[in-house]
Amino acid sequence: MRAEPPLLRLEAVGHHFGGLTVLRSVSFDVPAGAIVGLIGPNGSGKTTLFNIVSGYIRPLAGSITYRGTPLERETIQQRSQAGLVRTFQTPQVFEQMTVLENVMVGCCKLTRTRMLQDLFRTPAARGQMKAIRDQAEAACERFRLASLRHQPAGSLTAGQRRILEIARAVVGRPSLLLLDEPSAGLNMQEIESLRDWIVRLNADGMTILLVSHDMGLMTVAHTVHTLYFGEIIASGSMSAIQRDPRVREVYLGV
Repeated sequence: MRAEPPLLRLEAVGHHFGGLTVLRSVSFDVPAGAIVGLIGPNGSGKTTLFNIVSGYIRPLAGSITYRGTPLERETIQQRSQAGLVRTFQTPQVFEQMTVLENVMVGCCKLTRTRMLQDLFRTPAARGQMKAIRDQAEAACERFRLASLRHQPAGSLTAGQRRILEIARAVVGRPSLLLLDEPSAGLNMQEIESLRDWIVRLNADGMTILLVSHDMGLMTVAHTVHTLYFGEIIASGSMSAIQRDPRVREVYLGV
């Protein structure tokens, strides 16, 4: 029997800005149903790699495939439609909109009516809007945001903003969720809540690629890759990574 291909595959990905090389032949797989972690010191190339996978930057070398399809020419919107969705190190929320409205934005790619139908509020458009609102209400309940759903997103704490951003991403039913430093700015209680959500989402079948400096949070990953000066220097479980002498030297400082 042929082995199932990984959901996401990076092969010899390279990039540079002018004369500065930031990624050198980076290769790894993200199997369907897995949590894969990416760690490394500041300046190691993690953000550039994340931006390449999510479509904000095009790689100058190598290839990326998602479900076996090359991604190089796919736009951010096309990747999102295909089920590849990311969050950002600083949560991106629409501050003047309510929490519920923010979550409803995540349902937009699921809509089937056309712009003119929406503009003239045809029965199909009204029915679809009700369905979107119902989905957003359910997501607010699921992510424990129901009591905040009518508040402007700008009034939320850092932890609440992070959960809102994840709720908005998840309501669009992604197959692969890219989490960029999700614990940045959170307190210990908020980080523990975030950790629980990552585990739950994965248990529900969602594949996750996680970038984080938080070693405790990274223990949720099944496989961790260590990036240093644009190269993968170690891969394995978090416990194995922590014992690796190269990682201890360049990342842990011991």
